[in-house]
Amino acid sequence: MAHKNWGFCDLSVSRDCDITKIYCLQKLGLNTVAINTHVEEIGDEPKKKKRKGETKEKKDFVPDPVDIPKDLNKGEINILQRVTIDFSESSISHKFNHSENIRKYDIIAVVPKTLQAFQYACSSLDVDIITFDPQIRLSYKVSRKLYNQAVERGLFFELMYSPAIKDSTARKNIISMAHTYFAVGKSNNIVITSGADNYNLIRGVHDVINLGFILGMNSNQSLDSIRNNARRLIIKAEGRKSGKHYMLVTPGKKEKNKTVKE
Repeated sequence: MAHKNWGFCDLSVSRDCDITKIYCLQKLGLNTVAINTHVEEIGDEPKKKKRKGETKEKKDFVPDPVDIPKDLNKGEINILQRVTIDFSESSISHKFNHSENIRKYDIIAVVPKTLQAFQYACSSLDVDIITFDPQIRLSYKVSRKLYNQAVERGLFFELMYSPAIKDSTARKNIISMAHTYFAVGKSNNIVITSGADNYNLIRGVHDVINLGFILGMNSNQSLDSIRNNARRLIIKAEGRKSGKHYMLVTPGKKEKNKTVKE
């Protein structure tokens, strides 16, 4: 995966969009798109006594990724699978470990609902993106210590723009969160995504870069948020899937034999 030309990325397009029309996004300058599956928080089911001879049915809290037709994978746009999971407690790691479906996704994002969950995501949880629900004002404060801790671990923070197009409340919350990220972490490790459930809400590359100024970023940071940071995120996610010792080796240029005169 790491050797691919990822180019400009939108790492959150809802699975509700018509997957067969995804190549229309090339006209907007995008090279890579991640299809997002959102998993809302589910409480633990009450334990039931197992009867003799009864086999326990294992329920996976993460659904299967969306099916991508084989002919779409042959195109010029890279298609990744992403899952976004809401959680409130550190017990989420137990569910991660027992989920077979979660291993089928290329990118894992989480939405911490509480301060405890946010602390756990920044310090310990093995994921790629920390994001938030733009419809709801954050109930806890993002500290500089936790933000930098997440950045040091290679995690990325997400800002979505399509909810801001549709709703004024979401727009206020997204701009507020963007300025918080600037205040506590100088907008390091930010990825801007559409978070769109409709292709009409996705904007072109240059529009997204210009949007970065409203979100407190300079021109270089805006560009990085949809290109370099996105590429680093994808490679980091591949490393998470492959194990701690993920290494890419590329052959170097062969040097011509030199004759040494004595």
